[in-house]
Amino acid sequence: MKTHSGSVTVEMVLLTPVLMVLILFGVYSGRASESSIQVRQAADQAARGASKVSRARIESTAFQVAERVLVGESTSCIDFSVRTSLVVQGGNNAVRVEVSCTINSQGLSLLGLTQRRVTASSTEVLDRWRVDS
Repeated sequence: MKTHSGSVTVEMVLLTPVLMVLILFGVYSGRASESSIQVRQAADQAARGASKVSRARIESTAFQVAERVLVGESTSCIDFSVRTSLVVQGGNNAVRVEVSCTINSQGLSLLGLTQRRVTASSTEVLDRWRVDS
């Protein structure tokens, strides 16, 4: 009878790196998905918050709200930026907020990924009863 006592060990040595790369890719995919959701939520909340304040405070309010959403909830997003602009939408004044951040790839250097940014924007009509013209 022949025995194959070392074959399982050899197979595990060959499969372990492949399994580790698959696990790391799953972690990165989760972070990318979470970052996308958080950026979308931050843009929506920042636009809504900015639509309720005076024009002088629109930018600072949008940044503060987006920062609270992105920094307070998770570490999937790093190095975020917030841009605001006033636009006309359907005859009404509106504020557009664009939020972008870099996906945190710390600990995933084995995959050799480049830095990737996710971006989302949201537009809200200015509340004419609260905002000065």
